[in-house]
Amino acid sequence: MNKAFGKRIGITCLTALTAMLISAAPAAAHTNIKISDITGSMTFIDDGDVFKICDTHADGAAVLGRLYYKSIGGDWHVSREDADGGDRGCNKFEADVNGVGDYKMKLYWLGTGYPGIKVAESRVFNE
Repeated sequence: MNKAFGKRIGITCLTALTAMLISAAPAAAHTNIKISDITGSMTFIDDGDVFKICDTHADGAAVLGRLYYKSIGGDWHVSREDADGGDRGCNKFEADVNGVGDYKMKLYWLGTGYPGIKVAESRVFNE
């Protein structure tokens, strides 16, 4: 095997490994993320790490927005949550999103007699 051929194989393997590592990492937020359906919406506002939950359907039920966090090597758990419904405007909370773990948002409809039906889920993100 000549040196040039061995060098090409090494570069090809390194490129493939780098591509796999980059594609496996969660998407960095650095932008607003919104999930929604007919019942409401939840928005992550990157500038200030603010989460906004809005009930957009006049059905007498509220919506619940949950922020989930997963530490490196850990399991998903609810980090923060807030509900909105029956009032003007949207509810908001702040949560420091960083690059140490992974985050995702889930939106639930809280209809009468229902414990919470998941209606939307975001992609995994961090900063």
